[in-house]
Amino acid sequence: MNNSANIKQFKLIKFINENCSDDHVISKISIVLRRDKIEAPYFMNTKIRLSSCIDRQDNGIIHAMDILNHHRMYNLTEDKYNEIKTLIIDAFENNAQIGKVKIVEKDQQLKIVLMSKNDDEMMDLFKNYGELFDMIDNLID
Repeated sequence: MNNSANIKQFKLIKFINENCSDDHVISKISIVLRRDKIEAPYFMNTKIRLSSCIDRQDNGIIHAMDILNHHRMYNLTEDKYNEIKTLIIDAFENNAQIGKVKIVEKDQQLKIVLMSKNDDEMMDLFKNYGELFDMIDNLID
């Protein structure tokens, strides 16, 4: 079977954000770099979840609906792994916005979790970390 569905995930979530009429699209982006697997020594996981929230208490509606739940796994070369890791450290070490970015580095893993609660916060993520998102998207032809 030939599967040529190479979704550029960060371009997709930006497109959804720009074209969704709901004001409350919540995003959670997780990027994990790993060096602890024997079969794939340089490895990256990306997980993206977008949810739409509606809060109209006067109408009796409070709910969240998943719009997108996307998970991709990458086997990287050592050079690309180091390039992405350096970009992550440079981008997040001094620029992490409190409450929106969480960075954990331990046991040969580097994990970054980015969250946004509305359109403006989502666009701020793309403005601040667009170079990283483009680099990851460009791993896919």
